Amino acid sequence: MLDAHQLLWTQIAAAVCTLIFAGLLFNMFRMRSRMQAAGNWDAVEGVITVSKVDQPPSHVSDDLNDATPIIHYRYRVGGQDIEGDQIGVGGAPLTTRVLALRTVARYPVGARVDVHVDPNDPKNALLEPSNQGNLAALIAFAIVFGLIAAVLVAHSIAGHVLYTDKGVPLFVFPLPVLVLLGAVFGVIAYVRQRQVASASARWPTAAGNITLSDVIEEAIEEKDNDDKSRIRRIYRYQVDLRYAYQVGKRDFVGTAANWGATAIYGLRELAEKAASQYRQGQPVTVYYDPEQPGNAVLEPDSRQGSLAPLIAAAICAVFGGVMLAVFVMVGFGG
Repeated sequence: MLDAHQLLWTQIAAAVCTLIFAGLLFNMFRMRSRMQAAGNWDAVEGVITVSKVDQPPSHVSDDLNDATPIIHYRYRVGGQDIEGDQIGVGGAPLTTRVLALRTVARYPVGARVDVHVDPNDPKNALLEPSNQGNLAALIAFAIVFGLIAAVLVAHSIAGHVLYTDKGVPLFVFPLPVLVLLGAVFGVIAYVRQRQVASASARWPTAAGNITLSDVIEEAIEEKDNDDKSRIRRIYRYQVDLRYAYQVGKRDFVGTAANWGATAIYGLRELAEKAASQYRQGQPVTVYYDPEQPGNAVLEPDSRQGSLAPLIAAAICAVFGGVMLAVFVMVGFGG
């Protein structure tokens, strides 16, 4: 049984988590409605004026979400020149240095781009109205806080920590559920990836040129296994591929060779070998989405790395399933 002090704090925590959950749901539905509305906005020609990554000087590890892509563009509506800086609905979230660099790579200074303009407010404009990056994060956080809020509310109503008949606290059960949800999301990601890969083989093509095929070095700081007070630096490498192409009068820069997961290498030599498949200035055939020409690929038939979401889903399914089975057996078994 919770005493008066413990019950009060449990009720406060339940209220806070419930408010956070409600706020996340509200933002999620609002963002979704804004994306649907922005999809119908007219597009005008714009020019990229600023393209850089904002990162704190104290950056110590490339695993940290401490970088933001900064994109500014100029467009003209009703005889007035307007400056915009929004990429997608919800703004640009903090992300890793590498992901921020990839976003910036798609918008080099001087590139002519489509700017989607709100007809009711010309100063409200976007480059990617269908970008769902923030939406996926909102869904994930909403699920987590929803489960936490449900457990805390149940404890508050009961006035004590809820246990199974065998003495296992009920608040441990959301953990395997979250892991199993990760498996579901992995399967969904794999199915969507395969659908896009299949469709992309029939997409229209454009002539393109490789503008960069290099290696990105990431420095990751971790605690030493033998001496926790020591910080060791680990290096890993990715291929930095960029290719330029035009659709109509618009300039685009692609960064994806295929639809598989981004390969991460432990040795620079392996990354350099992968990067050597393309050389700067090499002409290539670009397959682009006719509805979103900025979505493009060079090797639509390649399945390299395509099983990564399914493998992750299988690991989550096994781990979450074993955890749930153990909790059920211990909590409700004879």
